[in-house]
Amino acid sequence: MNIRVFSSSYLGVEPYLIEVEIDISNGLPIFSIVGLGDTAISESKDRIKTALKNCDYKVEPKRMIVNLSPAGIKKEGAQFDLPIAVGIMLAMGYIRDKNSILDNYIFLGELSLDGKVRGIKGIINSMILAKEKNYTGVVLPLENLEEASLIEGIDIIPVSHLKEVAEFISNNTKPIFEKPQRKLNTEYKVDFSEVKGQTLAKRGMEIAAAGGHNILLIGSPGSGKSMLAKRMITILPPMTENEIIQSTKIYSVAGELNSENPIINKRPFRAPHHTSSPTAIIGGGKKISPGEITLASNGILLLDELAEFPRSVLESLRQPLEDGKISITRAHYKVNFPSKFLLVGTSNPCPCGFYFEGDKCNCSQHEVTKYMKKLSGPIMDRIDIHIEMRRLSEDELMNSSVAESSEEIRKRVIKVREIQRERFGNDETLNSNMSSSDIKKYCKILPEDREYFKSAIQILGISARGYDKILKTARTIADLDDSIEIKRFHLMEALSFRRK
Repeated sequence: MNIRVFSSSYLGVEPYLIEVEIDISNGLPIFSIVGLGDTAISESKDRIKTALKNCDYKVEPKRMIVNLSPAGIKKEGAQFDLPIAVGIMLAMGYIRDKNSILDNYIFLGELSLDGKVRGIKGIINSMILAKEKNYTGVVLPLENLEEASLIEGIDIIPVSHLKEVAEFISNNTKPIFEKPQRKLNTEYKVDFSEVKGQTLAKRGMEIAAAGGHNILLIGSPGSGKSMLAKRMITILPPMTENEIIQSTKIYSVAGELNSENPIINKRPFRAPHHTSSPTAIIGGGKKISPGEITLASNGILLLDELAEFPRSVLESLRQPLEDGKISITRAHYKVNFPSKFLLVGTSNPCPCGFYFEGDKCNCSQHEVTKYMKKLSGPIMDRIDIHIEMRRLSEDELMNSSVAESSEEIRKRVIKVREIQRERFGNDETLNSNMSSSDIKKYCKILPEDREYFKSAIQILGISARGYDKILKTARTIADLDDSIEIKRFHLMEALSFRRK
């Protein structure tokens, strides 16, 4: 007897439908799973047989063939335990599908040996697939309920045991559950009010947050680079619904969701160490998984001590910084991961770090030049805002006045984000990723400022990309100033944030 149960898997973060076909017939008793499954899938035979036995469903010695279609795509994970077990129960007559449940629902879940249904990765991707393919709902582990609840318009059947699944299919009896209340998590343990002085750096970070611009802080040890960089996340606006879903998809696939963080509703903040490999940063590996640039999507990627990162890692950031996505290609397939993050980098200006502190620096000019050459021109060109920082003076250190809080700065950032939303008609486009046509339309230079800007470009040796970056930054500065036009002092400030 041939039974078909629908399930799903994902390639990168994109889900696709899987047809789990079960054929049971008389003959030599074997249990074979075909369709390019990994070790976890091949081992599911023992989990399924033991789980069925412990739930009082006797598995008769028959010839059982399971096919995971499409057969040409490599499949990973234990989420097919439940649909395979359901197919066997139906084929052996232990349950009956009186209400066409199998045609209208997707089944996902790992089985324990006593029949309990355990949580899996990538549930939200399957929910999206079910909605796109017009399925009625998804039968999934109770552990994944909060993650699944992000997607509206799909019937959720959260189960904790195989017998609950059997009851649902046979009698259409749905488990009783309470839909979890989502709590928006926007609290941080750090705040901009804790940072003394560094007015220019704070201004640059506000501009970067408002327009989504990449930023680099270059300064002496102890000047507050890392302290400021770690507080950048506190001035970004709350995540939109689409951003919450996208980030939760990424973290679900990466297996980084848990009972304490079942969904991602606080902007991601990733700070990998400078010894991280290109695969850890970019993604990939034998079992392709998202890297730090993808996990940082919709949030911040902090690269502390940027010049200490291997050159191969930094150069591999070129395409993601430009395109907002990364393509990882293998012999038989290609995986696309989103990488729309805000880059925050910090660096010393020289090997000893005291180049900006006058006589304290003992590095030769050759050493300084060699050190900064670790940051190549193409990478520096993709960073919109460059800020030089010096150590605080004694008076600044002893100043007891309270600085502006993150909440006050965030209000201005949110206001500018609203301006951009009205300008571009969506939440995706920010000033930092304007197209060429958008730049022509929204970044017009006043006639009286053309000669000034032309001279500045010539003196600073600015590239075509740098030219666009300056205009985009000036547009954000003008938005913060609530100005429709980009004026000369907006251009001057944007130019001040570019290193020659």
